[in-house]
Amino acid sequence: MAYQFPISKFLRRVLNESTLHGVFHLINPKSKLAEKIMWAVIIGLVVFCSFSLLTVFWYRYLTNPTVIALNRNYHEWNTTFPSITVCFHNRLNVTARDNLVKQMKPKNPEKFKNFLGLLAEANIFRLQTLMEFDEYSFLDLKATQNQITNFVDTKVMLDNGQEAGFKRVVTELGICYTFNSDITRFMSTDPSSSSDEYSHNDLIQVTMMERDIMASLENLTENGNIFYHGPFEVPSILKRLIVSASTSAFLTITFKPVIITADSTIENLYVQQRRCRFPYESNLVMFPRYYSHSLCLLDCRLRLFLKYCECVPFFYNLDVETPVCRIKQLRCIVQNLVTIRQSLSSCGCLKDCNTISFTLQSYVLFEWFNDPLIKWNMETPKVRYSRRIIYGFVDAMASTGGICGLFFGASVLTFVELVYSLLKHLLKLFTPKKNKTNTSQNKNFNNKIPVAKNVNNKVKFNKQVTLWY
Repeated sequence: MAYQFPISKFLRRVLNESTLHGVFHLINPKSKLAEKIMWAVIIGLVVFCSFSLLTVFWYRYLTNPTVIALNRNYHEWNTTFPSITVCFHNRLNVTARDNLVKQMKPKNPEKFKNFLGLLAEANIFRLQTLMEFDEYSFLDLKATQNQITNFVDTKVMLDNGQEAGFKRVVTELGICYTFNSDITRFMSTDPSSSSDEYSHNDLIQVTMMERDIMASLENLTENGNIFYHGPFEVPSILKRLIVSASTSAFLTITFKPVIITADSTIENLYVQQRRCRFPYESNLVMFPRYYSHSLCLLDCRLRLFLKYCECVPFFYNLDVETPVCRIKQLRCIVQNLVTIRQSLSSCGCLKDCNTISFTLQSYVLFEWFNDPLIKWNMETPKVRYSRRIIYGFVDAMASTGGICGLFFGASVLTFVELVYSLLKHLLKLFTPKKNKTNTSQNKNFNNKIPVAKNVNNKVKFNKQVTLWY
């Protein structure tokens, strides 16, 4: 059966039952054409203005509902102690090198020794020194570098008597040692440490009462370049202190922390709304169990290495199986390194919701007669920043209700009534009507039934009908 759908009549019925202001003048049969045109223009302008404002409010809620505010209640804070990574000079362990030469028995021992010396000092910026040793591509470069690098046995001592580990890690800067880092498990030379669960319990934190606490590295046998960073950051050449290898130095450093914390309500927002990630919200390919902004940039760099060279350098501990570059493939890494570093701005890495970084406030370096000594502390922060929701879902709903009330005089019930009327009339339109043919046949049948007629006070019946009493 084909249904007719009189759209104008349908809309008039629906709008006639609506409580929206202004539509009555459009459907009123007594309204003149000029009035209907005027009201149609007015309603069109109202709809345009209201939807424009609603778009602005909801776009703000969906894209930027947070604000970074100042917090000065520093008496209640615990602050993470500055993290440092030290890459010592003269890393080659001569005894380990000679033992490896005896074990490998190369055709040219002197060339192999030269290669091992360069490998011990290798970093991401000095890979070109290894490219002429293609005959040693069969070696596991990361394991070999770890084997022939000096082992530094020292602890970090704090003034409050606390002792902390100084962990050996492999980074883009080579074999180094780091303190108070939460991402050490992704750089450690010990493969079993990469299976540690996410936790901040091992981080050294100080209170307001310990604001003058100082950490020190003692019993060192040589100097090293110092890289300072936050507990969720990878060491970078952008934050380093270069210390000469030729002198025995006493170095004192003071750092200033920059802290951004996240309010507990921030976690209820989508990642795209707050524009930051928590460590358990990793979307990284190489580090699927942990997220930080620094690891995100490293993940992007590694994926670019794979894109250009189909392998990654040997400086990394990764959670996924990834082809590692042999010596002959390092030429591709060197040729594309600048391009890859310039492409990092397009990685789209989000900041950490809880961030702590350090800036170099002051340092004093002078030569002295004793073994190298490194000491560092931090200024007590009296201001920190906090991510908070300034425009939440309730605010967006209140703004929507205010705009709809201002322009339409509408509420939630108004739209419920409109939807109800729409559905009700749609059901009426598409509900099949009763069969008129059967009704007409019944009427014809009833017309054929003979009716008794009273003629001259006598009852006269049709002969075709037999009555039974």
